[in-house]
Amino acid sequence: MADNAVEKVVNDLMNAWTEFKDTSEENEKRRDTLLEDKMTRLNAAMDRAEGLNQKLTLSEQTAKAQQEQLDRIEAAMNRASLGSPKGDKEATEHREAFDRVMRTHVNDRRRDDMDLLNKRKAALVKSDDTGAGYLLAPPDLQADILKDVVEQTPARVLSTVRTIGVEAWKQPKRTGTAGATRVGEKGGRGNTGDPEYGMIEILAPEMIARFEISQQMLEDSGYDLLAELRSESSEQFSVKQGQEWVGGAGSNNQAEGILVNPDVAFTVSGNATGLTGDGLIDLYHDLKTAYARNGIWTLNRRTLGKVRKLKDGEGNFLWLPGLANGVPNTILGATYAECPDMPDVAAGSFPIAFGDYKRGYIIVDRIAVSFMTDYTTGADDGLVVFRGRMRTGGGVRQPEAIRKLKIAA
Repeated sequence: MADNAVEKVVNDLMNAWTEFKDTSEENEKRRDTLLEDKMTRLNAAMDRAEGLNQKLTLSEQTAKAQQEQLDRIEAAMNRASLGSPKGDKEATEHREAFDRVMRTHVNDRRRDDMDLLNKRKAALVKSDDTGAGYLLAPPDLQADILKDVVEQTPARVLSTVRTIGVEAWKQPKRTGTAGATRVGEKGGRGNTGDPEYGMIEILAPEMIARFEISQQMLEDSGYDLLAELRSESSEQFSVKQGQEWVGGAGSNNQAEGILVNPDVAFTVSGNATGLTGDGLIDLYHDLKTAYARNGIWTLNRRTLGKVRKLKDGEGNFLWLPGLANGVPNTILGATYAECPDMPDVAAGSFPIAFGDYKRGYIIVDRIAVSFMTDYTTGADDGLVVFRGRMRTGGGVRQPEAIRKLKIAA
C-alpha cells in the first residue's frame, strides 16, 4: 500500500474514532435511534482500517516466530560445535554467515546480504514446472480470475508450527508440582510430594483435496488451470486448518480447537446474552501475567464491532486505535486478530478468547502440501484427476496459556 494511501486510511480511522466517541457520549445522555445508526456507520468506517491493522498485527507475529526459529537454530549449532575444542573453521564461518543472513531477514537490515540471498533464491525457483503449459490468454480476456473473498483464521501465524519426521509430535509435560515445607532445627524431614509428569502427543493426519476436470478444458483454457487448482487447494487447506484451530474435535482425524479443549478455562461475560466491559476486563486479568504479556484477542468481525462500544467503569473505551502511532489497534492494551471462525455473541457461546497462542497451541506438519496430476484414472471419460494432500495436525499443549469468554450471567 502506498504511503499516501496508508496515511488516508489512518486519518479516516482517527476522524471516525473521534466522532464515534462524541456520538457515544451524546447517546448516553439521550438515547436516540438516529445516534445509534450514526454509531453503526462510524463503526463500519473504522472497520475499513482493519485490513491494514491485521497486516500489522500478523506481521509482528510472523517476525516473532522467525526470531524464535533463528534462536532454536543458533542453539542447535552451538550444541553441535561443543564436541570440538578448536572448532571447525568452515562450520563456524557457515554459522556466522547463516546467522547474519537470518538476522537480516528478521530485522530488515544489511541489504547487501539480502541481495545475495535473493539472487540465490531466484536461481532456485527458475526451474518451475511448466508441464501444464502456460496458455496465452486472448487480448480481450482478463488475465486473472474474479473470486469472492475467502476468509480464514490465521492459525499458522498465531501458533507455534513444527515440522516432524515421524507420525506424531511428543513432548513431556509436568502435570503435578512438588511441595515444600518449613522444618525446625531437629524436625523430621519427610517427603513433601513428588512432581508428576505426562506426555503430550499431537498426530498429523492427512488432509486431501481432489478435483476432476476435462482434458479438453485443460487444453483450451486461457489460464493455467493446474496452477489455479494448486492455489485453490492450498487456500482450502488453510481454511480447514483455521476452522479446526477454533472448533476442531481433536478426534476423527481433526485437529483440536481452542474452544473444544476441556482444560481451557473460561470467564463469564456478566450478561446472559451479551458482552460487558467488566467481562472482558475480568478475562484479561484471569490469564496469568506470563501469558498476558504476549496475549492476543481472537474474535470475529461482528464481535469486534460490539467490543468497540464497550467502556470500563470510568467511561474509557476498551478498544483504542493505534495505527496513527505505527502500532496495531488494541483492546485493553493487547492486539487482536480477526478470526472468522470464532462464533458470534449469543447465549452460551464463546465469541472471544485471549491468550499467548505461541505457548498454548502447536501445529505439526509431517508432509508439506504436495500435488499430483493423474492423466490415467479418468482417461476413458476424458477426465484429468488432480489431487492435493498434506499431513498436518494441531492441538492445545498449554491450556492455561489460553482463556475464553462465555456469554453467561
